Amino acid sequence: MIRLIIFDFSGTLAYYDPGEYRQVLAKLREFDLAAPGEKAVQKLEGGFMELFSGAESWEELTDKVIQKLGIVLEKDRRESLAIFLERKLRWKLYEDAGEILSLPQDKAILTLSAKFAVHSIPELRHFEVFSPKIAGAAKPDLKAFLAVLEKMAADPEETVVVGNSLENDILPALAIGVKAILLDREDKIKIDDPSIIKIKTLKELKKFL
Repeated sequence: MIRLIIFDFSGTLAYYDPGEYRQVLAKLREFDLAAPGEKAVQKLEGGFMELFSGAESWEELTDKVIQKLGIVLEKDRRESLAIFLERKLRWKLYEDAGEILSLPQDKAILTLSAKFAVHSIPELRHFEVFSPKIAGAAKPDLKAFLAVLEKMAADPEETVVVGNSLENDILPALAIGVKAILLDREDKIKIDDPSIIKIKTLKELKKFL
């Protein structure tokens, strides 16, 4: 019997539009700054998930963005930018993710993002979130998965991991004896391992629990 479901976050439960990040960068003009060049934009886009995983608040994320872009902001402008980023840099819940909210099992999220980023989605605020800082390790390190099991007081045989990455979610789960369900909305991932269940939508999840 499955008692605990460990979900991946980005790409599984929620998504973001990369175009919005370019709009954010362009918006820096409103903070009396020259718009960053294309190289700076690419540098920030490429490392945004790393910035999120290393921050614990919108204010800290703002400081990291400022540092990454090599710009300078006074305190009041930095605070205004933090408020702006919090309003704009939000993930959106996939429509089919609504199907898992009422499931009776305990739910946890093991993610490379920060807890405050996950909780920017109101529907996920009751989930136990394990960022790299909280877990003490980052996926695909097995220690991250074991940390979730320990904190949630669950055994491997009563746990299932649901994610969209073989390398980061599915294979580590199988390595510690946890049931794994691969979410492949576009049906692009080919698997030969019969122990891996593949679904195209979270609406299918319930029948495998």
